[in-house]
Amino acid sequence: MLMSNPAYQTDFSAKEPSLGYYYQIRYSLYLLLREKAKDNPSIRLEDLDDIVLNDIDGTNLYQTKLHINSVANLSERSSDFWKTIRVWSEAILNNLVDVDNTIFTLITTAKATPDSFISKLTINSVQTRIGILESMQNICKEQNNQTNQKGYSAFLNLSSEQQIKLINNIYIIDASLSIEETLKVIKEELKYSAPVGKINSFIEKIEGWWFQQCILLLTRKKDCISSKELQMKISDTRDLFMLDNLPDDFPDPLAIDESEIVNYEEKIFIKQLKLIAIKSNSLRNAISDFRRAFEQRSKWLRDNLIGIDEYDRFDKQLYDYWNNIFALMKDDCDGLTEQELEKAGKAFYEEYYIKKTPAYKIRNNFQPQYLTRGSCHMLADEKRIGWHPNFQEKLQEQ
Repeated sequence: MLMSNPAYQTDFSAKEPSLGYYYQIRYSLYLLLREKAKDNPSIRLEDLDDIVLNDIDGTNLYQTKLHINSVANLSERSSDFWKTIRVWSEAILNNLVDVDNTIFTLITTAKATPDSFISKLTINSVQTRIGILESMQNICKEQNNQTNQKGYSAFLNLSSEQQIKLINNIYIIDASLSIEETLKVIKEELKYSAPVGKINSFIEKIEGWWFQQCILLLTRKKDCISSKELQMKISDTRDLFMLDNLPDDFPDPLAIDESEIVNYEEKIFIKQLKLIAIKSNSLRNAISDFRRAFEQRSKWLRDNLIGIDEYDRFDKQLYDYWNNIFALMKDDCDGLTEQELEKAGKAFYEEYYIKKTPAYKIRNNFQPQYLTRGSCHMLADEKRIGWHPNFQEKLQEQ
């Protein structure tokens, strides 16, 4: 059976730390969504803690611990707990946080051991904290657990008053949401913001943006992400799903190298461009537009944001536009030499498809022009349109 294979288990456990970072990022999005009713709270990552949430009432520090199959319980001597205590204690000792106005939360997918002081910390009540200080101090005196020694030392370096205040402000969320469950609660938070029937695509856009913002946080190019900023993004994203618009999933041109041009040489639209002597730089742009338009159209179709009939109408508009202006150009080509025909086709392409893009849009408020250009290349790839005055005859010769 697959799960009994040691190689599989080793590989899976190696993935756990990477998933832990993703869990931290996804959970931080959930936290800020959950606190949206407060006066513009904000999130920071890997600052004083894994996640720092600031609001008008004070600071909330969150440690996130994801375990898939490596830890069953969170016990009084668990390294997860004492590593977290070390982080919090050192923050207090270095005057980085005000212990009186900070909530210290450990979020873990592990389960707190019953009848332990850890289990008492899962209840958000000071009354349950009686006896915890003595238990923690006794454990800190043990010398046989080298893994936890730095955590023990950091806690003992606090004054008695600081130790008590820290314990009173600790809250452990055990058996916490998994990565998949966190996505479900994010959907619950956003279900009334997302367009009807588009929740998955909507979440994908929000999470993609959130991930990029978190990278900026982690690289210190951004200080925090505020609730107002998140709410503005939610509003803007909803607008993308309105009936007169669509989300743009491929906003950036692709970097096409020479090898990719070679790979596309058998594509009909590339053969058509070569018939009018289009050179490598413009070929790169054409391939980029073709690929982005193809991928975007495919994604909209998969996400049920658009139907085949709408594509058919759009393509017919592009064909009718081409048919009228191509006829005018071809009427002026009688008696031209082969070199002059090539030049006329190139001028036609550059004038009506590069310098100006056909003035047709898939939706009125979808502005990116790569979709129109790329869709024209898709039509050219089907031999429905072309730029050389005699493109049909030329393609048959090849």
